[in-house]
Amino acid sequence: MGGSKAEVARVREALSSLIDLSDLSRREIERRLAGQGSGVDLNRLLTGKFELKLFQLFDVLQVLDIQPLEFFRLILKEPEQRNPLIERMQALFASVRPSAAARLPGNRPAEKDLEELRHRVDQLAQLVEQLRARSR
Repeated sequence: MGGSKAEVARVREALSSLIDLSDLSRREIERRLAGQGSGVDLNRLLTGKFELKLFQLFDVLQVLDIQPLEFFRLILKEPEQRNPLIERMQALFASVRPSAAARLPGNRPAEKDLEELRHRVDQLAQLVEQLRARSR
Protein backbone atom coordinates (compact mmCIF):
# COMPACT_ATOMS: atom_id res chain seq x y z
CA MET A 1 0.00 0.00 0.00
CA GLY A 2 1.43 3.37 -1.01
CA GLY A 3 1.58 6.65 0.90
CA SER A 4 -1.91 8.11 0.86
CA LYS A 5 -3.66 4.72 0.84
CA ALA A 6 -1.71 3.71 3.93
CA GLU A 7 -2.70 6.98 5.62
CA VAL A 8 -6.38 6.41 4.79
CA ALA A 9 -6.10 2.90 6.25
CA ARG A 10 -4.67 4.42 9.44
CA VAL A 11 -7.57 6.89 9.55
CA ARG A 12 -10.07 4.04 9.23
CA GLU A 13 -8.32 2.03 11.94
CA ALA A 14 -8.13 4.98 14.33
CA LEU A 15 -11.77 5.91 13.69
CA SER A 16 -12.84 2.32 14.28
CA SER A 17 -10.89 2.24 17.57
CA LEU A 18 -12.43 5.52 18.73
CA ILE A 19 -15.90 4.22 17.95
CA ASP A 20 -15.19 1.01 19.86
CA LEU A 21 -13.96 3.01 22.86
CA SER A 22 -16.86 5.44 22.80
CA ASP A 23 -20.04 5.03 24.79
CA LEU A 24 -22.00 4.75 21.54
CA SER A 25 -22.72 1.63 19.52
CA ARG A 26 -22.15 1.65 15.79
CA ARG A 27 -25.90 1.37 15.33
CA GLU A 28 -26.45 4.47 17.51
CA ILE A 29 -23.84 6.42 15.56
CA GLU A 30 -25.50 5.40 12.30
CA ARG A 31 -28.89 6.46 13.70
CA ARG A 32 -27.54 9.89 14.68
CA LEU A 33 -25.85 10.32 11.31
CA ALA A 34 -29.10 9.44 9.53
CA GLY A 35 -30.89 12.01 11.70
CA GLN A 36 -28.44 14.62 10.39
CA GLY A 37 -29.02 13.55 6.81
CA SER A 38 -25.65 11.79 6.58
CA GLY A 39 -26.65 8.14 6.52
CA VAL A 40 -23.70 5.77 6.21
CA ASP A 41 -23.02 2.07 6.75
CA LEU A 42 -20.20 2.26 9.31
CA ASN A 43 -19.20 -1.36 8.85
CA ARG A 44 -18.64 -0.90 5.11
CA LEU A 45 -16.96 2.46 5.68
CA LEU A 46 -14.54 1.14 8.30
CA THR A 47 -13.69 -2.07 6.43
CA GLY A 48 -12.84 -0.19 3.25
CA LYS A 49 -15.74 -1.50 1.15
CA PHE A 50 -16.11 2.04 -0.18
CA GLU A 51 -13.95 5.14 -0.20
CA LEU A 52 -13.83 7.18 2.97
CA LYS A 53 -14.88 10.73 2.19
CA LEU A 54 -13.71 13.64 4.29
CA PHE A 55 -17.24 14.81 5.07
CA GLN A 56 -18.08 11.31 6.35
CA LEU A 57 -15.10 11.39 8.67
CA PHE A 58 -16.10 14.84 9.95
CA ASP A 59 -19.71 13.72 10.44
CA VAL A 60 -18.67 10.70 12.53
CA LEU A 61 -16.22 12.81 14.56
CA GLN A 62 -19.00 15.30 15.24
CA VAL A 63 -21.27 12.54 16.58
CA LEU A 64 -18.40 11.39 18.82
CA ASP A 65 -17.83 15.02 19.91
CA ILE A 66 -14.20 14.92 18.74
CA GLN A 67 -12.57 17.93 17.11
CA PRO A 68 -10.96 17.00 13.76
CA LEU A 69 -7.67 18.59 14.84
CA GLU A 70 -7.54 16.33 17.89
CA PHE A 71 -8.21 13.30 15.69
CA PHE A 72 -5.51 14.14 13.15
CA ARG A 73 -2.99 14.88 15.88
CA LEU A 74 -3.73 11.43 17.26
CA ILE A 75 -2.86 9.63 14.04
CA LEU A 76 -0.38 11.87 12.21
CA LYS A 77 3.14 12.71 13.30
CA GLU A 78 4.26 16.30 13.53
CA PRO A 79 6.69 17.28 10.75
CA GLU A 80 10.31 17.65 11.74
CA GLN A 81 10.55 20.88 9.77
CA ARG A 82 7.78 23.37 9.00
CA ASN A 83 6.88 24.03 5.39
CA PRO A 84 8.00 27.56 4.38
CA LEU A 85 4.59 28.38 2.86
CA ILE A 86 2.86 27.40 6.11
CA GLU A 87 5.37 29.52 8.04
CA ARG A 88 4.53 32.57 5.91
CA MET A 89 0.79 32.04 6.26
CA GLN A 90 1.07 31.57 10.00
CA ALA A 91 3.13 34.76 10.30
CA LEU A 92 0.45 36.66 8.42
CA PHE A 93 -2.32 35.39 10.67
CA ALA A 94 -0.43 35.42 13.98
CA SER A 95 -1.06 39.05 14.81
CA VAL A 96 -4.62 38.92 13.48
CA ARG A 97 -5.83 36.27 15.91
CA PRO A 98 -7.74 37.93 18.71
CA SER A 99 -6.71 37.16 22.25
CA ALA A 100 -8.92 34.90 24.34
CA ALA A 101 -10.30 37.96 26.15
CA ALA A 102 -11.16 39.64 22.86
CA ARG A 103 -13.18 36.58 21.80
CA LEU A 104 -15.38 36.72 24.89
CA PRO A 105 -18.91 37.97 24.28
CA GLY A 106 -19.26 41.68 24.90
CA ASN A 107 -15.58 42.46 24.28
CA ARG A 108 -15.12 44.52 21.13
CA PRO A 109 -11.74 44.82 19.45
CA ALA A 110 -10.10 48.19 19.81
CA GLU A 111 -9.82 50.45 16.75
CA LYS A 112 -6.07 49.81 16.72
CA ASP A 113 -6.72 46.06 16.49
CA LEU A 114 -9.12 46.58 13.60
CA GLU A 115 -6.57 48.67 11.76
CA GLU A 116 -3.94 45.97 12.28
CA LEU A 117 -6.41 43.39 10.99
CA ARG A 118 -7.07 45.46 7.86
CA HIS A 119 -3.33 45.79 7.32
CA ARG A 120 -2.80 42.02 7.63
CA VAL A 121 -5.69 41.27 5.28
CA ASP A 122 -4.13 43.63 2.73
CA GLN A 123 -0.80 41.81 3.13
CA LEU A 124 -2.51 38.47 2.66
CA ALA A 125 -4.26 39.71 -0.48
CA GLN A 126 -0.90 40.87 -1.87
CA LEU A 127 0.66 37.49 -1.09
CA VAL A 128 -2.19 35.68 -2.83
CA GLU A 129 -1.77 37.88 -5.90
CA GLN A 130 1.98 37.19 -5.94
CA LEU A 131 1.34 33.44 -5.74
CA ARG A 132 -1.22 33.64 -8.55
CA ALA A 133 1.22 35.57 -10.72
CA ARG A 134 3.92 32.94 -10.17
CA SER A 135 1.61 30.08 -11.11
CA ARG A 136 0.61 31.62 -14.46
